Amino acid sequence: MGGAVSAGEDNDELIDNLKEAQYIRTELVEQAFRAIDRADYYLEEFKDNAYKDLAWKHGNIHLSAPCIYSEVMEALDLQPGLSFLNLGSGTGYLSSMVGLILGPFGVNHGVELHSDVIEYAKQKLDFFIKTSDSFD
Repeated sequence: MGGAVSAGEDNDELIDNLKEAQYIRTELVEQAFRAIDRADYYLEEFKDNAYKDLAWKHGNIHLSAPCIYSEVMEALDLQPGLSFLNLGSGTGYLSSMVGLILGPFGVNHGVELHSDVIEYAKQKLDFFIKTSDSFD
């Protein structure tokens, strides 16, 4: 699935394309997408594909297409303080974006079966926390 919008040159251009195609419709979802660079969740050798509206899989590591994540986030009508459970949480990309919307009083849990993917997700979350303007 995916391929519904044009590829971007960077994360912001990808989000602009998702907005233009009306996959992203609310400011909260847009802010979450802009706060987390999709390329940061790719293995280094595959980052050239990060801004395409396509799913990506390498072994147990998987990212759905950005249009799918945006549809999910818009359909859930996420608000600060709500709860979110992500079964098959994978890289943590979706859970991290949702967590930004839920805020410090929301509950955000991910369940993942593959230990290698859990470790990968932890590394990606640590990197995001260390490099993001979203945290003090």
